[in-house]
Amino acid sequence: MSASTKPSNEPLKYHYMKLYSKILFLTITQLAAIFLFGVYQIQSLYLTQKTAFDQKNLIQSDMIQKRFEEKLEALQKTAQILTNSQEVITGIISNDTDMLYNWSKLFLSSSIDKIHFIDLDGTIINRGESEFRFADDVSKRFYVQQALQNDTFLGIDLVDGEECLVYAKRVKQYGQKPIGIISVALIIDDALLASMVQGTMMNIAYHSEHQTLATTKDQGLINAASLHVMLQAGSIKEASFNIGLTSEEELSALKEARTNFFIGIGFALIILVLALHFILLKHLREYKALAQVLIDFYEDRLDIKEVMSTIKQTTKERTTPEVKKIAEALFNMSQKVADTQNALELLSSTDQLTNLSNRRKLEEYLEQKLKESDRGGFFCVVMIDIDRFKTINDTYGHEIGDHVLIHIAHLMRESIRTSDLLGRWGGEEFLLILPQTNLEGALIMAEQIRAKVYHFTFEHYPQRVTMSLGVAQFHKDDTPNSILRRADNALYRAKNDGRNRVEYED
Repeated sequence: MSASTKPSNEPLKYHYMKLYSKILFLTITQLAAIFLFGVYQIQSLYLTQKTAFDQKNLIQSDMIQKRFEEKLEALQKTAQILTNSQEVITGIISNDTDMLYNWSKLFLSSSIDKIHFIDLDGTIINRGESEFRFADDVSKRFYVQQALQNDTFLGIDLVDGEECLVYAKRVKQYGQKPIGIISVALIIDDALLASMVQGTMMNIAYHSEHQTLATTKDQGLINAASLHVMLQAGSIKEASFNIGLTSEEELSALKEARTNFFIGIGFALIILVLALHFILLKHLREYKALAQVLIDFYEDRLDIKEVMSTIKQTTKERTTPEVKKIAEALFNMSQKVADTQNALELLSSTDQLTNLSNRRKLEEYLEQKLKESDRGGFFCVVMIDIDRFKTINDTYGHEIGDHVLIHIAHLMRESIRTSDLLGRWGGEEFLLILPQTNLEGALIMAEQIRAKVYHFTFEHYPQRVTMSLGVAQFHKDDTPNSILRRADNALYRAKNDGRNRVEYED
């Protein structure tokens, strides 16, 4: 090539590279817009779910706090009853151990482990939990000294060598003359901690200078917070109750889905940019249709499904292998966006264990049915609870408990119509919403479900499983709380009347 012909090619090359740069820039811009839109959508959904997760944990923490306060109240009420009993006062004065033992037996329960009657010298007259063990000297115990000095003591102290929640109260004859002390105690052990967190996703740990207890042995607590303990300072130092979670499986699943989305979109974007860089100059005309699809999506003329459909059609019309590959990459990227959105929507409305609708989905559906009732619709709800499910878990383990839950969910799903919505309300409790169904039809459906579960033989659980069901029919001016309350009342009546039955509340 001569020197005279070389300059004539430079304007064409410059124009070609400029066009290449514009198209490449425009394409990357559209892809970035899709990516950012997807990031915004997935982040919004994640934040919504996290807020719901935090709210649920707050409610459960308040429940545990209330249970703890109720245990303290039980100690105080028991001591108050005993100190006001004239027979108990007489028994303390006369050292009548038999009479005091008979009285204390009436109050020992899951909330009361120890009841001691103590004279003014600090000698135990009688132990409610041990009939023939008495006459021990406990005058040096902190709770005894505090009760003698200040009338009462409520705190944590050692009772018979065990750390306990203790309420001690001085007993007075005729309300004036001190004659002794009554102490009521609850042992701080694994059983106490388990009872406080039963039915929640929370865990609790107790720590003092002598011991550390926890409902979960091998894992620490996440976002641990101290239980509000209004107790007097006793001889036990550094005593504290902390509550928290040991895992965040729900949030972890959302985080994993979010991460997979980012990786998938990012990977697809990188592949596409590289492909455009190497072949765009040769096939500019072929890329026009694909670029137009991205522009239309960015300008909201196409949604993600229309984008997928258009790209698929483009790959059929174009014969160039390179164009087909780019189109397929765009299609896969769009498919991942659509699949991720669908998966997250499903995850946010589905119970992971049973694959039934979760409580959030049930609440939304119930609100929808109530709105439809304004236009003449009607429906019934059925509250379902597996009888003695805790016994299954305690006897055979949670893995068998999950096995029973999964199979029962499958059996119930087989029994309902496509228009009905069945979901897991919480734990072993389910909720069934029956659109366009009257009370008679709902009772028939409930009885069919009860009978089907009753006669089912589980593969890994050798006993029959029964359920109690409560049915409530829609009333005018119903709210979600009112109709669910009636169904719950019916369920409890079924429980109280022997279980394995259907009741209704109209």
